[in-house]
Amino acid sequence: MKTKEIIRKIIKEHQKSEDPYLLKVVAILSFRPFNMKGQEIEEIIGLLVKAGLKINFAELNPKVEVPQNKKAADIKFTYKEETRAFDIKSYGGSGRFQISTLKSILPDIRSKFEKMKEKELNKNEKTWLINKVKEVPAEYILFFYFIREEKKIYVHIFDIERFDIAGFKDKKFILKKVGSEKRPEIYIPITKNSTLEISGGGNPYNRGMWINKIESNNDMKVLYETGFVEKVLLDSIILKKEFDSSEYIFKKAQSTIEIIKKYF
Repeated sequence: MKTKEIIRKIIKEHQKSEDPYLLKVVAILSFRPFNMKGQEIEEIIGLLVKAGLKINFAELNPKVEVPQNKKAADIKFTYKEETRAFDIKSYGGSGRFQISTLKSILPDIRSKFEKMKEKELNKNEKTWLINKVKEVPAEYILFFYFIREEKKIYVHIFDIERFDIAGFKDKKFILKKVGSEKRPEIYIPITKNSTLEISGGGNPYNRGMWINKIESNNDMKVLYETGFVEKVLLDSIILKKEFDSSEYIFKKAQSTIEIIKKYF
């Protein structure tokens, strides 16, 4: 089985269980700072994968790692003695999320477009970019995206395995020069407001492939319809009471202390 098939089955079977916790966890973590919620979701997904391998795939002693190391994949696990790995990306509230760093092809994109003036790309230039994106090595990435509307939180879980923008070939590809460094960015419209953006910038916030201005459930629906990413799960959950971030922090700290005490 592909990694994608394993993870999708684990998530869907978990949601059918007597006490599914994933949506509740993501709903609470949606209130966490950007640099915190990603790490916490990695831990929860690691736990979910470990339980899922045992329950759904008869792995009696599942081996799962959550390295939390920028040089390693976010989740590593063994299935039928084969090591698998995937990354997790958690966004929400900003209306923007990164699909890929495009690390392997960024120098080519910069070289191709940095000396061009702002314009709409012609057919040959679009074909070049489409084929260049296909060169990015395939990797399985699991995304979490949430949209909050008062007390209701919509949780979108989707994934991508291969990077292919050929489905947008009939749309306009607009080249812009952005920022003080005049970095080349190509904008491809997805919805009335949303765009797929390929940026040749130099720092993590302005390089790679991004989806921008996803602000509603309808925007997400249109994104799924393009086939560019695949929907794993979409659901909503309502908080019974106002979330207290301080209470969460200190209760989590207290639970951590109780675990540490057992080691001494």
